[in-house]
Amino acid sequence: MAGSVFATEPRSSAPAAPWRRLRGLLPLALAGCVPASGAGLPELRQQTLIAKPTIVSVNPCADAILAEVADPAQILAISHYSADPRSSSMAPGEAERFRAIRGTVEEVVALHPDVVIVGSFAGGATTAAYERLGLRVETTGTVSSVGEARAQVRRLAALAGHPKRGEALVARMDAALVAAAPARGAAPIPAVMWESGGMVPGDATVIADLMRLTGFANYTAARGYAQADLLPLERLLADPPRVIFTAAAGEGQGADADRMLDHPALARLDAVARARFAPNLLYCAGPTVIRAARRLAEVRSALSAKVGM
Repeated sequence: MAGSVFATEPRSSAPAAPWRRLRGLLPLALAGCVPASGAGLPELRQQTLIAKPTIVSVNPCADAILAEVADPAQILAISHYSADPRSSSMAPGEAERFRAIRGTVEEVVALHPDVVIVGSFAGGATTAAYERLGLRVETTGTVSSVGEARAQVRRLAALAGHPKRGEALVARMDAALVAAAPARGAAPIPAVMWESGGMVPGDATVIADLMRLTGFANYTAARGYAQADLLPLERLLADPPRVIFTAAAGEGQGADADRMLDHPALARLDAVARARFAPNLLYCAGPTVIRAARRLAEVRSALSAKVGM
């Protein structure tokens, strides 16, 4: 996931008229009538790489990183998920600085970006339509470790033309991990990260890596549970860990399932600590690593203080 090297040619100052002709071609592109090679399309944009491109991101994880490493003027739009505090991985209020879109082809093309950033789960038809219309598409996938998170930051920073800012963000992530690390020789604390509906993370996830780095052991992974498996309440009561992190979705979708996370039976587990964990700290990496590490360290410190009393 290393970053690319971009040419330093200035952005073309060609008039916007070709884009007006492009809008008339949208129905054809969406219907799959335009050849994949782009034959018949006007020459909309020079295909050389631009040193500091304008960007539309429809990937909420990329949104949070770009907000840290790109110039605000480069970010023409971010994903609508980032505008919702319940799902955003951006710091509170940060998303308000940017336009949020749902990522339709019409919305993206109207903004005339140099680059469109999508997630690995983006619809193939939409991504193909972007490419048919002459847009450069970059895919940013899900990361499964802190090491991959660093690489993702560096790649997006290089794409935006600001590799030094990427290194600065990586340095902040590493500093947060150093500050959150347990004392040398401390035994890992068995913990369950219990999400809406009883879902638990697998071992090959960023949150599992963060738990290890901050002094916790992924209790469910050690018992054979994989990513997005469901841990029944009965199983948790019969074989509890030392800590239960509850990541409730809150109001709206998932609220009913979250009632299980506050089931009265959990109060009977006298030797088990429960701690809230914001679910939007689970979705992405990048700057989210800093906030997640701090929260995990906060809970571990509270447990240590309680034991010492």
